[in-house]
Amino acid sequence: MSITKFTEARGKYPVLEKYAYLDTATTGLISEESFNSMSGFLEKRYREGMDIPDYQANWKFADDARSLVGEAINAGEDEIFYADNCSAILNVFSTGVKPEEGANVITTDLSFPSTPYTWMNQAGKGIETRIAKSAGGQVPWETLISLVDEKTFALSLCAVENTSGFRHDLKRIGTFCRENNIYLAVDATQCIGALEIDVQAMNIDFLAVSSYKWLNNVFGIGFGYVSRELMKGIDQQYAGWVGNKDRFDHSRIRFDLDESARRYEMGGLNWIGLHGMKEALENYLSLGKKETEEYILGLTRYLYKKVEDARHIGVVGPFQEENRSGITYIQYPPEWRLNDGILRENGIRAHVASGNQIRVSVHFYNNTSDVDRLFDFLDTYKG
Repeated sequence: MSITKFTEARGKYPVLEKYAYLDTATTGLISEESFNSMSGFLEKRYREGMDIPDYQANWKFADDARSLVGEAINAGEDEIFYADNCSAILNVFSTGVKPEEGANVITTDLSFPSTPYTWMNQAGKGIETRIAKSAGGQVPWETLISLVDEKTFALSLCAVENTSGFRHDLKRIGTFCRENNIYLAVDATQCIGALEIDVQAMNIDFLAVSSYKWLNNVFGIGFGYVSRELMKGIDQQYAGWVGNKDRFDHSRIRFDLDESARRYEMGGLNWIGLHGMKEALENYLSLGKKETEEYILGLTRYLYKKVEDARHIGVVGPFQEENRSGITYIQYPPEWRLNDGILRENGIRAHVASGNQIRVSVHFYNNTSDVDRLFDFLDTYKG
């Protein structure tokens, strides 16, 4: 693995000149390329306005970018659709599936709320939401699978749990689901752009992503993946004009949804954000999916070692290496009374998640000096 390209990538994020930025789990940093692409689009919109040919060109830009999304997760571009956020994307699946009476879906108590809420809202259909209980920030395989019965039709998980950094073994879970005719739906917001997601190898049926975290972009744009097979089983609840086969033919009213996943798109997109996301995807792919994951997990390994050597510091878990991610929660004495503001005043950006825990998230633009800066501060901090 070449460290040089990650060092070069670091130079594209000016925030790092000021801070040890360890808070991608809240929002990722925007690269120079993404910023220039987004600001260039807005500048042109501001200076020249937008006519119909411009608007149509924006949709061509969106359609062309689907292949990049597909490359990032090993999917076909016809299986990709855009939406504002993860919640909107997850609702395509939860409102559209037609399980048998008394069916249940399984998620975890560590999940970001959009995942369980999406399913709890389907209680009127008779769908039961089962919550796997965590212990020590993790949900072991045995705990998750113990809730499965003959009425389980889906497992709906966050690939990486934002509340602890625990990473699910999606290959093992996906194999189990495929063998038992259970759908696997995944929110990959807390890892896409950092850890490898292969929807084919992991047997993922449905994927939801917001791009403002590990894809280093702005709010208001994300993407969904739905397998061609699952598309056949979704009873689409909402439709917009851009989901039609010919989105620009308004000569007569004819409801004829496209056969690809873009059928789930409602209307005009966040074009500014899409420009940023395209650049971010190109950055990620140029670094290499496997190499990026190895680099980030190497930084997490380094962080674990720093915890071992530090005074008064612990780590939630700790997790086995296969369950680690770019997110680690470290523990400190509650009498220190830390908060995000204190960290920021000392040149560190990380999230104080509770009275004795800091969420530390490392990305490919970080290096060991960022981690050292945090631990040097903690070593001298008196509270």
